[in-house]
Amino acid sequence: MRKIISFDTFNKKKLKWSSSLNNDLKVKRLSKALYVAADKHNFCYLHSWLGEPMLQTPDDIITIQEIMFKTKPDVVIEVGVAWAGTLLLYETLAEFTKTKKIIGIDIFIPKDLKKRIFSKKKTNKIKLISGNSTSEAIFKRLKKICGSYNNILIHLDSNHTKEHVLKEIELYSKLIKKNNYLIVGDTIIEHIPKQKHRKREWGKGNNPANAITEFLKKNKNFKIDKKINFKQLLTNNPNGYLKRIRQLKIIYSIYNFINFFFF
Repeated sequence: MRKIISFDTFNKKKLKWSSSLNNDLKVKRLSKALYVAADKHNFCYLHSWLGEPMLQTPDDIITIQEIMFKTKPDVVIEVGVAWAGTLLLYETLAEFTKTKKIIGIDIFIPKDLKKRIFSKKKTNKIKLISGNSTSEAIFKRLKKICGSYNNILIHLDSNHTKEHVLKEIELYSKLIKKNNYLIVGDTIIEHIPKQKHRKREWGKGNNPANAITEFLKKNKNFKIDKKINFKQLLTNNPNGYLKRIRQLKIIYSIYNFINFFFF
């Protein structure tokens, strides 16, 4: 009779398998080659959530779900709404994580997109904000919305130049508490050849991965959660999952006090 292993044992085995997969350089080379080949067909644009394009890979969709369930954020902030499929994913997951607010920010949000989103959403948790994600006015609104909530998940996926993303990371990292995540999208740009089929102002040496490197040189409160990428084969965000590992409690308490009473 086949022996049934326990839940804890299976999870321990998963960690071992994940590490083994990460150390298999042949598989890593094959996965990168597959990503580059598939990207020519815009494969990460092909998936939808509730009818709205997501612009995420299946690997990253599963990872978002794992992070949401693990951290159970009170507030989710997505910077770069695009077609809003990922925003609707967050709302779906919020039913299981008790997430209270889901904020979408973009420089431009079409009226027809707003109409489609609000016709599909099941709750009043989604709030859309139009504007520059790095503006002081937008950030003040976010601080007020976040209030004194403990767990906040932030997903940066807008303009992918190093300069812009670095500004976003430096700004939005202030909202993240210990053991919560700041997801920086499309770090893959650093690891693949120039995309001739999509003309963009960003590219190798000028992208989110470079912004993360610059940020971590000065900020030791965050680290890349490399174990996430161990098990990913087709991800837009290699080394893009930043986890806060320490918190200056006194400074954060003062920040929360000022934020609550003065903004």
